Amino acid sequence: MTIQDIITKKLDALQQSLINGEHLKNPTEFEEQLSKLSIYFPRMKEEDRDYVNCARIAFEEQSVWEV
Repeated sequence: MTIQDIITKKLDALQQSLINGEHLKNPTEFEEQLSKLSIYFPRMKEEDRDYVNCARIAFEEQSVWEV
């Protein structure tokens, strides 16, 4: 498994967490998920970094994630 495969898997999990509202229901676990993802930040594509930043904003502002 490559680094990009790991990043994709973690981003998919982050997306599912956002859709399920985990950032509102389980903020501690969601924050841990973001923290674990942050170690891959330098290896992410720009659009993936943007997505993580938007997820962080939704978490910090406790706003509903709408697709």
